[in-house]
Amino acid sequence: MRILVTGGRGFIGSKIVEILSQDHKITVIDNNDSYGLMPDNELEKLMQWRSRNWNQKNVLLIRGDVLDRLTCLKAFSHRPDIAIHLATYPRAKIVDNDPINGVPKVINTTTNLLWHCVHFNVKKFVYISSSMVYGHFKDGTKEDANTKPINIYGEAKLTGERLVKLFAKRDNLNYVIIRPSGVYGPGDLPDRVVSKFFDKALKDETLTLHNGKNKVDFTFRDDAAEGIVKASLSSVANVSFNITNGKATTLSDLAETIIEITGSKSDVEDTGDHTLYPSRGTLDISRAKDLLGYQPKHDLKKGLESYYEWIRHYSGKV
Repeated sequence: MRILVTGGRGFIGSKIVEILSQDHKITVIDNNDSYGLMPDNELEKLMQWRSRNWNQKNVLLIRGDVLDRLTCLKAFSHRPDIAIHLATYPRAKIVDNDPINGVPKVINTTTNLLWHCVHFNVKKFVYISSSMVYGHFKDGTKEDANTKPINIYGEAKLTGERLVKLFAKRDNLNYVIIRPSGVYGPGDLPDRVVSKFFDKALKDETLTLHNGKNKVDFTFRDDAAEGIVKASLSSVANVSFNITNGKATTLSDLAETIIEITGSKSDVEDTGDHTLYPSRGTLDISRAKDLLGYQPKHDLKKGLESYYEWIRHYSGKV
């Protein structure tokens, strides 16, 4: 099978390519954007690590931007059966701070890919959305819950979902929408909450929380990638899935667990709610379990220990 993965050198995308490239022909589009979080040489080192287990003979890498029509035409000339769309700004903070560039990265890339999927007869479009589309939500939230985003990122992702459904209805394009949450693990950039907490803990610096009682359904990278692969290859179509751990953890518990794992002397400071982030909880993953056979393998403690081990080896501290 031929599969297109946009953002295929990214944090989650690279693991998806690793899994799929063992048995399928993969075309990757990636623009090598570091989002200003690290120097280009450090980013390239990280991307080399991410792609170390790819079956390279089955992977074609196209360096370019999904916003560019010619880049898309080049990728679709290989006639993919499935398109998995991950290429976008990866965090709410980045899009909300720079919506002029951030919103097109979410909406226009999706529109461009959908048009090409229709005209190149792609069998399924897999859109990686976000749990941010729900806005504030409580434990047990299912995919048919109300969607009321409270930030620009969530609204842009939800608009992307609506475009997917519109193209599907208008042009008979099969789709799957994936809503991940709090993905963390080896190969991540240094600007998400888990990676920032580890960085602070390893320096014995204070871990700052925005409402320690708020919960996030943290999901290990490998589990998120496995769920996306299952949804992509499954015959199930025209449905949305929560692909998460299925068990949320408070930010306070996250901080204390990381301090315990690292043996840190860090203190914890709670600064209260942050207007950018909704109050969250556990997402219901029963649909993914029932229809896809999805089963996350890493509880938070196990996942954090694995991530810590990677940090130590990658940084050369062991």
